[in-house]
Amino acid sequence: MRSRLFIICLLALDYSDGFVSKSPKLTRAALRRRSGIFASTEDVRTQAVSEGESSFEVDFEAYAKGYKTVFAELPAAECEARPGGKIPSDLKGTYYRTGPAMFSAGSIAPPKTSIIQPRDGPPIPDGQNPNRMVQHPFEGDGGILGVTFRGDGETATSRFRYIRTVAFTNERRKGQRLYRGMDSTRELGPSIGEGLGNDLHTPLFRHHLLPGLNKLRKNTSNSRAVYWGSRLLSMWEGGQPYKVDSLALSTEGRSLLGGVLKEADPLGSKLVVDPIKNRALVYGVRQDGKKSEITVYEFNDAFRLIKEGGGKVSQEVPGLAMISDMAATENYSIFVQPPVSTAMQFLFVKEPGKVLTVERAPSTVHLVPRIGSAKSPKSFAIPFDGFVEAELQLINSFEDGKKIILDAIRADGTVKPSSSRVSQWPWASSLDEYRQNAAKKSLWRYEIDVQTGNVSKEELTDVQCFFGVVNPKQVTQKHRQIYMAIGGLGRDIAPPQGVARFDTESKTIDSWMPEGHEFCGEPMFAPKQSPQMDDDGYVLTVLFNGKTEQSELLIFQATDFGSGPVGRIPLGIGIPHGLHGCFTSDEDATWSGEEIKRRAKLADKMESRGNLWNEVKSDFSGLGLRLDDMEEYFGDSFLS
Repeated sequence: MRSRLFIICLLALDYSDGFVSKSPKLTRAALRRRSGIFASTEDVRTQAVSEGESSFEVDFEAYAKGYKTVFAELPAAECEARPGGKIPSDLKGTYYRTGPAMFSAGSIAPPKTSIIQPRDGPPIPDGQNPNRMVQHPFEGDGGILGVTFRGDGETATSRFRYIRTVAFTNERRKGQRLYRGMDSTRELGPSIGEGLGNDLHTPLFRHHLLPGLNKLRKNTSNSRAVYWGSRLLSMWEGGQPYKVDSLALSTEGRSLLGGVLKEADPLGSKLVVDPIKNRALVYGVRQDGKKSEITVYEFNDAFRLIKEGGGKVSQEVPGLAMISDMAATENYSIFVQPPVSTAMQFLFVKEPGKVLTVERAPSTVHLVPRIGSAKSPKSFAIPFDGFVEAELQLINSFEDGKKIILDAIRADGTVKPSSSRVSQWPWASSLDEYRQNAAKKSLWRYEIDVQTGNVSKEELTDVQCFFGVVNPKQVTQKHRQIYMAIGGLGRDIAPPQGVARFDTESKTIDSWMPEGHEFCGEPMFAPKQSPQMDDDGYVLTVLFNGKTEQSELLIFQATDFGSGPVGRIPLGIGIPHGLHGCFTSDEDATWSGEEIKRRAKLADKMESRGNLWNEVKSDFSGLGLRLDDMEEYFGDSFLS
């Protein structure tokens, strides 16, 4: 008892007075323990010290292999759980996830029947031709994964394809990297934008600032997969979404959302589903140096704008709004605008790294009234505490009396070592290189008093965390549990590796950590077929194994992470570290394996028609068929 008390006293001194210069790292055993870990910084350190074990080691060579190009797509594969695990029989629906997957441009050759073949020859391994390599993983062309569960507890059907964007198709034809609008920004290194401009994994500076459709703003469609109104979209910040066939994952072209968007209108990369009103909210931002305009669109469950108020609301905000996420409550859409100033040459130069400066000053939270709320717009300053609120990942928000509660993952780029060295592919093959390029991330809660304008904030946990989500049925409502990916080194900067459930009331974490060469991505809640309580479901995440260079889909009981996954499903392909996805339990998304395989064969057959493939443009599908929103203009019966 005396020695245990002595350890706690030392750790308390370390936390408050700097008695110890560096905290011990968490052990694998501590990370795998079920209950109460990370309840506070002292708890973390006490467990790590008292166990006296060696620290958890992250295999960065294995992690770097997660930035390898996928050279062969997966049309469809039947998958079973590994021995000792299972696919739950009450898991029914489809999981989708997108992320950058091509880091060497033109790495999928055109069909052999195509008249046009790449000028620079067939695809080559990553790194062999530097001129074909992207400068940042976020510049990689997007690929989408789909895994369908039929509720039979036996098999799941997986598939993976690239999104056939305009840029993807052009570079595929020529076997060359054609879009270099962000190179000058990426070449400025990891320190720009308060250490967040070029951050791994999602940089603050995501696209070229020249508005509209142009060759400088490359829409990679690599950020988020969303399923709403029986439609599957792949989204990217600052460009229009791409519509994707939900069975075969073949691309059907850019979507104007049924004529809601104009050709040059940008759209954000977030869709928020309000389960109470049964609506989906998306946003777009028109950026300019002196003022910007935020527009929020609300769609019904048929993916049509709601009739009330014309289905959209706009709010003008001062300055250039560098916004890349949103949250919503019953009455408001919520945005956080970091303090960004523009250089004089902004009128002529649109490379963000050259003309934008992130100031060390308060950010602004904007409350945009939702349609029919009868509320007025409000904007409040968030107190500055040493590092700026920029590149917040907004998890969920809700109204609590006269206050709004907002939970978010906050990035601190100021802790990066001072360096102007620009990392090249594969960007993070050592701990030092990763910490040079990646910010410290932690979980925060913001309280916004709508009447007084006072904004307060609290760090809920300093554990390195990413990709926070809640049960979709609790979006816009009060939540207790947050599901997130966590690093393997506790509070220290490290890549996403394990998964965790954070209890916002008890401030405790239930977590699971894989082996040092395995890395989990975003967790996603999937409800059981007949849930008995709010969190009665499963949490899914894709795990990349850096030794085998293969991926698995892991299934956890949402109420018990510490016991490990109940099922591990090999997907038959290695998928790079991804970004955001969704799970739909829509009855229309529970196709049989045979249905998916037939659709996949049709997709491959249509794409192999060289004469049609050569006609594919932004308003044509990857099948060579013109589908650009026609079913949205003319109704659901157009293709039935």
